[in-house]
Amino acid sequence: MDAAKLRERITHKLIDNIDEAMYPSVPMLDRVEAALATPEDVADYAETLMKKVEETRFPSTEMLNRLDRLADRLEKLEQQERRRQSEAAE
Repeated sequence: MDAAKLRERITHKLIDNIDEAMYPSVPMLDRVEAALATPEDVADYAETLMKKVEETRFPSTEMLNRLDRLADRLEKLEQQERRRQSEAAE
């Protein structure tokens, strides 16, 4: 197993733990966010947090702020991908 596969495996395990925890820890959330490498990873993680928000009547401001940052990050990654595709088509 190479380093990238190991990091990916750890990150996905932590996302699973976050999904299962009623109140995931801030260090665990921070660790996952620092390790997200692809738009798909960001989107999967955002979906996990979105489920947390939808499961409660009064979601925490911290969780909503995290989702806002993830949406911004995903948007930037998507813009970069569109630029790459546009440049490749030229």
